[in-house]
Amino acid sequence: MRYLSKIILFIPFTFFLNHQIYSQHLQENIDYMEQKENELTNDSSYWENASVFYTGFNRVSLYNWAAGGLNFMELHGLADMWFDYRHNKFHWNNFIGLSLGVMKTGYGNDGTWLKNDDRIEITSKFSRRTPHLWDYSFLVNIRTQFTKGYYTEYDMESGWYMDDFLAPVYPVLGFGWDYHANDHLTAYFSPITAKSTIVLDDSLSSVGVFGLKPGQKRRTEAGLYMNLLYTHDSLFHNKSLSLMSDLTLFSNYLYKPQNVDVTWELLTTYRISEFFSVTFSGYLIYDHDIKIPRFDSDGNYIYLQRDDGSLYNYSFTDPDGYDYYLDYEGDVIKSGAALQFMEYWMLGLSFTF
Repeated sequence: MRYLSKIILFIPFTFFLNHQIYSQHLQENIDYMEQKENELTNDSSYWENASVFYTGFNRVSLYNWAAGGLNFMELHGLADMWFDYRHNKFHWNNFIGLSLGVMKTGYGNDGTWLKNDDRIEITSKFSRRTPHLWDYSFLVNIRTQFTKGYYTEYDMESGWYMDDFLAPVYPVLGFGWDYHANDHLTAYFSPITAKSTIVLDDSLSSVGVFGLKPGQKRRTEAGLYMNLLYTHDSLFHNKSLSLMSDLTLFSNYLYKPQNVDVTWELLTTYRISEFFSVTFSGYLIYDHDIKIPRFDSDGNYIYLQRDDGSLYNYSFTDPDGYDYYLDYEGDVIKSGAALQFMEYWMLGLSFTF
């Protein structure tokens, strides 16, 4: 329920943001079209590059502390980079988003470093520009992570990791239309899209994860892809406040098209001084094909039970042919598609180039 309440708080903000987009940027639309017309007839090349880096550090150390508690240490970094090239009717737009966070808790110097954020996302879009607000575009998007991830320290000690570099990797290829309302809002619509799930790690692919069957390393879907990107470096005319909202939707034509895959990234920063800022990062994922172990509100496993209340053990066979999760004693943990949400608040250094 705590995740649902956070999402509910996001809904009014989304409607408010949409209202701002469509009610306050009419003049920017006109200016954008005038600029575009000049570029289509001008033989000059235009490069626009921007990079933003954030880093933060948190630590709590306790020495002979009578009230008890655990030592805590966390390192976190985010990087967003844009590379935009325009020449006449050719437009090449690139985005690279990176994030990595690690943390450890324990008594004294004990504790194991576990990652709590890990993302690599690369988008490259090639467009044939038109004198209208929309262009013909071909898009390539790749999403994966840097390193292995574990649910618990016990899993790490046992070598039971849940993902790794390029395991999984989600490449997307699409052809469609790119709509530019202004320099802030871009909407991409692709009715011809191929989305793949690839797991190159033999250990993970052998058991079947991320919607793949045991032994399967790749699965490709054909469907409809939509992306809505809004960026602003001086939101509400405040030069200290910046925002990026990146929403992606995908529907598989051939299998249960009503199950729409959703990814949404929200990144907002308030710059306190030249090098210090407060940053909020939110990331939402829903993929019906990804089964996730379920936990109750106290963080305990929810087990798959028979009608008489007994638990299934390691000999259980998933009727769908996918992987299932076991606890340390071999009992089957209930799993299924679920809304994934991560939020992160960071007070630290920021650099803009």
